[in-house]
Amino acid sequence: MSMGWKGKQAVVIGAGISGLVAARALSDHFERVVVLERDELPRGATPRPGVPQGKHPHSLLAGGLIALNELFPGFVDSAMQAGGQAADVGADVQVEYPGVSPFPRRRLDTLIVLMSRPQIELVTRTRLEACGNVSLIGGCQHVSILGNPDSLAVTAVFYENREGARQKMLADLVVDASGRGTPTLDFLRNVGLPEPEETVIGVDINYTTALYDVPTTLAPDFKASVTLAEAPEKSRCSCTVLREDGLWFVLLVSRGADRSPANEDAFVAFSQDLPTSTTYDLISRGKRQGKLSRYSFPESRRRHFNRMTAFPRGLVPLGDSVCRLNPVYAHGMTVAAKEAVVLREVLKAHASNYDPLDGVSHDYLQRIESVIDDPWAMSSVLDLIYPHTRGQRPENLRQMIEYQTALSNAATRDPALHKLCVEVRDLVKPASVVHSPEVVKMVKALTA
Repeated sequence: MSMGWKGKQAVVIGAGISGLVAARALSDHFERVVVLERDELPRGATPRPGVPQGKHPHSLLAGGLIALNELFPGFVDSAMQAGGQAADVGADVQVEYPGVSPFPRRRLDTLIVLMSRPQIELVTRTRLEACGNVSLIGGCQHVSILGNPDSLAVTAVFYENREGARQKMLADLVVDASGRGTPTLDFLRNVGLPEPEETVIGVDINYTTALYDVPTTLAPDFKASVTLAEAPEKSRCSCTVLREDGLWFVLLVSRGADRSPANEDAFVAFSQDLPTSTTYDLISRGKRQGKLSRYSFPESRRRHFNRMTAFPRGLVPLGDSVCRLNPVYAHGMTVAAKEAVVLREVLKAHASNYDPLDGVSHDYLQRIESVIDDPWAMSSVLDLIYPHTRGQRPENLRQMIEYQTALSNAATRDPALHKLCVEVRDLVKPASVVHSPEVVKMVKALTA
């Protein structure tokens, strides 16, 4: 087979961020790529039922922007043209950690883009639709994967269209970007394979978002703020994010029996109970727009498909279908984009093989583990601080937390270390860099 090999047709289940980036990765390697979405796809930047977090703040972290720029050259420019707010993570974001002196606002030349989830999807969808061989179909219900049990290979996808008629679509490769991963789990069952091992961390997060219109004359001197909880005694935390239309997202987060506020009075009272007055100061200067939006997230879930001894040919789970991360840490879209880059690289590496699709699923599932490891570990440690969190705690959890606090304190005093911490948090660099002997030594010296 030549390097110019192209498969006939690939199908992507789900048109969220995971599905859109997956389709872009496939578009270089298949003559036709079809994306099937349960929701009707809006023309504009409108929240849709299939994205329950769509009305809550999102940010494209620096690592996600790098991956999106690889998949869609000039993506940052596209996002900015759509009104996205460019923010330097050091200069434009106010970060407040209890027990850590305030982070100095300094330029770190690490960029994020702030915009609403529907706008992020619209920009990504518009860029994807510019690929001539990709089509998106909305209103697809009851999507299931069909295959050959004898050869453990995916062959087609079934779905019902908006008229309720059953449709069959042939596929050389199927990406499950459905979020819950049900099509993959059902297919594994149907071909007689076990479900993958899972690691679950019960976090019982609940949050409420409100939109505030703050006059520019009264607006704060940041574009986003993060106020972390006084853990483990208290779980209340918040973030504020300026979005593309000039309104401010205000997100209040709590855990377990401490429910997030359901009305404006409770919302204001909650903001007054946070470790700093940053969030309350912002909302007291503004006027709320629209209704409060509430969301709950019971557990983070990681499926270890990479440990399975057999896995179907032509099946690729991506994004939340593999690992559903606690959304409070904002890693989900970035992980999906990085997984799509891996998928494209694996397809390219196999293109010259005699059978280009043989082993693609296996290699992809092995390689994305290094994409998932760091965000999973980062969120797990922060979640497991709380006594009510359900999950296996590492024996050295206390030491890990103590080092993290020392590292944060040291980063407030050293710009290079501050930048390094931000690059790790934003998935630009691996977490191992802040555990190197040189950095550990620096942290000790700065916090002695």
